[in-house]
Amino acid sequence: MGLNLSITIAFLVNFLLRLGQHGPVQAGLIVFSALSVAALGVSGYLGGKLAFQYGVRVANDETQAAGFDRTSTAKD
Repeated sequence: MGLNLSITIAFLVNFLLRLGQHGPVQAGLIVFSALSVAALGVSGYLGGKLAFQYGVRVANDETQAAGFDRTSTAKD
């Protein structure tokens, strides 16, 4: 959640910095956008891992616990 909130703030700051600008975009703002999108990708990866590997909030307790146990095999 902290990462998602940070990304939202970064996009808001980026928007405010670009507000009212006309013409070419500064290289620093493009890099800031690229870093924000990269962080969004990391956040999506971590969210997917929580949901699909560990079953957080989508699976019963036994299935969720099996995601943490490295020795057990996942049941399909």
